[in-house]
Amino acid sequence: MRLADRTALVTGTSRGLGREIARLFAAEGARVLCHARTREAAMAVAETVAGEPVWGDLSAQEGVLETASRAAAAAPELHLLVHNAGISSPGAIDQHSREQFDRVMSVNAAAPFFLTQAVLEPLRAAGSAGRIVLVSSDSGRFSVVKDGVAFPYRMSKAALNMLTLNLAAALAADGILVNAMHPGWMRTDMGGPRAPVSPADAAETALYLACLPDGGPSGRLWQEKRQIDW
Repeated sequence: MRLADRTALVTGTSRGLGREIARLFAAEGARVLCHARTREAAMAVAETVAGEPVWGDLSAQEGVLETASRAAAAAPELHLLVHNAGISSPGAIDQHSREQFDRVMSVNAAAPFFLTQAVLEPLRAAGSAGRIVLVSSDSGRFSVVKDGVAFPYRMSKAALNMLTLNLAAALAADGILVNAMHPGWMRTDMGGPRAPVSPADAAETALYLACLPDGGPSGRLWQEKRQIDW
């Protein structure tokens, strides 16, 4: 098993890609801390993968710190951290409220930074085995043409990409590898039923990044286990 003796915290596991990443990591031997917004949702998914529940509302700093506190209490050494939780914001330029913008940016961009910050001690305790995976999107890539919609979501993913680059530099001395992944257009509540990529297939890239060797690539963006342009 490729993740034996590793502990992973995966955010947003109540459905879709997060649930599949939790399932796959558990199948590969990891002890998985399954995060969801509520205790009930976290417990439900933890039961399905024989994991442990961790909960907190990532749209608020209080919830981020609650999540971190529960994770640190459960795992003095945290080998894997997957920032998967995210929310969308469809609509044209005149269809976004400030409240919506703030919530999307809080969950998609601020929470990954402040949650990483809050679990630095257990991440550093894992030493060079530490791996951080951020679930991004081609919506935040500058090399992909945009059509003028989904402003908060796309801005949040661009911010997440910069967070990946900066975290990789900040944690290089600790041997912690930090990478982002674009899962593709997935068949989820967000992507819809016509999307060509299954969450199970997309989860394979998260596993690939979790298993990178010491000294492996860091600060990169990946899709289907291959590096792509920012």
